[in-house]
Amino acid sequence: MTLSTKSNLALGLSTFLTLFFVCSAFAQSTLSRTLSAQSEITLLTASPGDELYSVFGHSALRVVDPENNIDLVFNYGTFDFNTPNFYVKFARGKLLYKLSVAPMEYFLAEYKFDGRAIYEQLLNLNLRERQAVYDFLLINQLPENAYYQYDFFYDNCATRIRDLIDEIVEPIWFDYPGVLPEAMEKLRSLLDYQFHYQPDFHTHRTLRQMLQPLLTEMPWSTFGIDLALGLPADKVATPWDFMYLPDEMLIAFALASLPDGSPLVAEHRVLLAKTVVPSPAGFITPNMVFWFVFLLALLSFVSKTTSRVFDKTFFTVLGITGVVVLILWFFTDHITTKGNLNLLWAIPTHLYFIWVAGYGVPRLSVRFYFRAVAALSVLMLVAWNWIPQGFNSAFFPVVCTVLVKSLPYAFEIPQLLSFWNREKSPENGVA
Repeated sequence: MTLSTKSNLALGLSTFLTLFFVCSAFAQSTLSRTLSAQSEITLLTASPGDELYSVFGHSALRVVDPENNIDLVFNYGTFDFNTPNFYVKFARGKLLYKLSVAPMEYFLAEYKFDGRAIYEQLLNLNLRERQAVYDFLLINQLPENAYYQYDFFYDNCATRIRDLIDEIVEPIWFDYPGVLPEAMEKLRSLLDYQFHYQPDFHTHRTLRQMLQPLLTEMPWSTFGIDLALGLPADKVATPWDFMYLPDEMLIAFALASLPDGSPLVAEHRVLLAKTVVPSPAGFITPNMVFWFVFLLALLSFVSKTTSRVFDKTFFTVLGITGVVVLILWFFTDHITTKGNLNLLWAIPTHLYFIWVAGYGVPRLSVRFYFRAVAALSVLMLVAWNWIPQGFNSAFFPVVCTVLVKSLPYAFEIPQLLSFWNREKSPENGVA
């Protein structure tokens, strides 16, 4: 992109704030409107953007009725930056998202500016069903109804639309076909869609694994996400769960059938072509950094002073990381940050034991503590592929470092390395 990220955010925010109240007032005036036979309800899918907040894409519903001069976009993915304690509420999972309404022309302008594609699927709904969807949206966008507690996997801009359409039009057959190549060819023939990643119809994917293809150019973001997410993110997703991602919902809608066997989507359209090229991943990756840290851990044994400085720094950082993981587990409303097995290596008690440890002849409690840490590290490395939580590959060198640096405190290994740490003494021929 030629403009900076701040410029994009500033324009998007100013556009939203300027238009939101105008659009909401306009929507309020349409509450009594009845849709005509020419009306349409369409699913809009925005392609992933180049920033973390947009890399997973976006979904919205469009209501079009030329006879009544209606062309509105209903968007469940907005929130208010002016919310008191915004960042605290965001971190604790208490930030409320809302359903906002905007004219289609402004929605298009925002995504055109960002260089993101917009794909439209005309839903094969009869007039009664279209009216029911529209009535629900109009009532839902009222101030007393618009806000909801966002959850990335289970209650977001895509799942709200999925649930609404499924409730109005029941039952819809969302199961992916069993013959994968034919399904893929069918989808490609239906829509000229350049996926940000290769769609995978395999049903044995976890919620965490579904994120990885979208984050291939963001290794540090992947590292942070894998650090924060716990066991709930490793649930094997069903086709219903797939639709927490807008791209996956586009696929599911394209292949879904109504009770009479007709397709859910009557027509596929490309409203905007994608013009932005994702930025390539940086040269320095988490794996590179933490294998380098492991190498430093080995080199630190050259002297007791160097080793002591490295150990206190390394285990302090791990302890702080463990405290953050504990906070996300017990003191936030985020469902998927609970049950986080990263506490097996990022242990908060490191903050105490590393600072009371004496290098060379540690006290008994310290020896027992670091023996437990060393044993736990060995078990993790041996059972890495069988641990039920998905670990980022960059965690492996971190655990290796934990093992190597816990051994001196556990078994008084510095005595065995005395040839590296010979003191000048009369016995060594130095006066």
